Amino acid sequence: MIVENHLILWNHVLLKIMDVQRTELPIGEYLHASQLSSSVLLYTIKGHARLLLDGDEHLLENGYVCHAGKGAVLSIMDITDHIEYYIIQYKASLPLPCSQDLLQLLARTEPFDIQYGFMVSHAAPLLISLSRMEREWNQPEAMAKLQVKSLFYQFICELMGQLQHQRLEQDSPDIVLQAVRYMDEHYSEPITADTLAALLNCSSRTMQRMFNKRLALGPIDYLMQIRIDKAKELLCRTNAGLKNIAEAVGYVDSYYFSRLFKRYTGVSPSAYREAMQQARCDEPENVSVVTPTLETVGSHKKAASDPLDTAIRRSLRTIIHLKGELLLRRQPEKVAVLDPQFMDHMLALGEQPAGSVMVTGDLNSFPGYLIGKLRAVQALGTMNEPDLEALRALAPDLIICTEFQKNIYGSLTQIAPTIMLERNRDWRETLRTIGRIMGKKLEAEQVLQQYKHKINGLKSLLAAKLHGQSVTMIRPRDNTIRLHTCAHRTASILYSDLGLHPPKLAVDRKRTSSMIALEGLPELDADHYFVLTDNKFQAWSDEIQTTTTWKSLRAVQQHHVYHAKASIWIAYYGPIAMNQVVDQVAEVFLDAK
Repeated sequence: MIVENHLILWNHVLLKIMDVQRTELPIGEYLHASQLSSSVLLYTIKGHARLLLDGDEHLLENGYVCHAGKGAVLSIMDITDHIEYYIIQYKASLPLPCSQDLLQLLARTEPFDIQYGFMVSHAAPLLISLSRMEREWNQPEAMAKLQVKSLFYQFICELMGQLQHQRLEQDSPDIVLQAVRYMDEHYSEPITADTLAALLNCSSRTMQRMFNKRLALGPIDYLMQIRIDKAKELLCRTNAGLKNIAEAVGYVDSYYFSRLFKRYTGVSPSAYREAMQQARCDEPENVSVVTPTLETVGSHKKAASDPLDTAIRRSLRTIIHLKGELLLRRQPEKVAVLDPQFMDHMLALGEQPAGSVMVTGDLNSFPGYLIGKLRAVQALGTMNEPDLEALRALAPDLIICTEFQKNIYGSLTQIAPTIMLERNRDWRETLRTIGRIMGKKLEAEQVLQQYKHKINGLKSLLAAKLHGQSVTMIRPRDNTIRLHTCAHRTASILYSDLGLHPPKLAVDRKRTSSMIALEGLPELDADHYFVLTDNKFQAWSDEIQTTTTWKSLRAVQQHHVYHAKASIWIAYYGPIAMNQVVDQVAEVFLDAK
């Protein structure tokens, strides 16, 4: 199933929603076989049962979704736990006349008739769409029915996205990240630990444990911090009353909100507002300040030179990291980074690190592809052995490290405030965090939008060019060959972002890499190879390519082998490096004669 083809057809169809229901079946009941009169999507909310679709078995449980077309025979049986599910019946067809290409694609793909099912990895957006669809469907107004159709498209878009990445995601979805994203978007709504856990298919105890392990605070504490940050912005940017601000961030009791605000910030809301007003008064006299109303805050977009933006950047910011949270009382100007990838992130935002650890796999002290962008950067040892004396001499305002430096974290905090970020976290989330640290949230989002636009344009072109051919990335080292699997952070750029197809041996959700012997390469049997090399293992890489085994590979004989720098592809996991990876892939496949 090529999701991209399904999306092309979904973009052109005439859609009619036939029914939206939320149904329950108790233990021991049985839904007799029936022939479907339209296409159906079924989403399980809770319980356990066995579903038969034209004789094919699906095990229904919380978060399982399945699809079937008109005429399919559906039965639900063996209900061992009270089951609840949403079921949507719809009809979709291409408008006539339409292009012959679309008609051929419809005949070949059959997106509205085929049967498929899978366990979703991110339940929250799907459940939100479904609950709203059911509520609107039961309303008599025509507008409600139109709203159902709009919500159904949102549901399909999210479903197709998850299906596309299903084989590439880890067995255990990042519940903390999902919860954080949900709270960022719905902070003004009533949220409890129990409702959040139910939304993400886990127990509240599990969520509490995972939050504490990851962020050293609970989910509700994190929610409160989001709300306080939003309240700070409203206090700074509007003249709204305290009651309105409290309600806007999710608190009906303004007295309780005031006490909470003071507990988190050390000052009352009114004192905070006065401090921000004073900050605005410190701006040059010829700068005028326009204070928006509460109603316009959500749609107001700050320009880079907006003095209000400057005032907000001066305000307190709390950064959540692996060792807890750090309150930034002022904008850091001298930042020391203890992982080379953070240089990439800072430069992408137009910032310069004051000091950085050096790299070991490159000819230069710092990443070669960044040399032209760096100014005076103090060398601070290596990532494995940072030079603490050089760090003290630098006297930074802030240190950014990773779990690589967990054994010296205490020593680092004695030198300067220290933030510990997860080294293998998705580079996009890291960029957003560093954007918050540096007061460059807007710039970070601009970088991400540019990247998203680039890969969206390339994905369909690559699909049309390669027609499902497999692509792999290997790295000769330590007298063996490292195969980077779908779970690897850079491999996900190939397989997730660009939609390329991995060979079977590279489909592994748990391990980011596996070692294969030279003799095992024929079993890998990929159509295209990216061979990652560095100076340290160049000799071994060259030796491999002189062997009979290597020369007998189908991809080698067809000249489908492409060399890449391991440092760019592996070590420097930031926006500049990842854009270079994407550009190299595009050059290989799309610029080839």
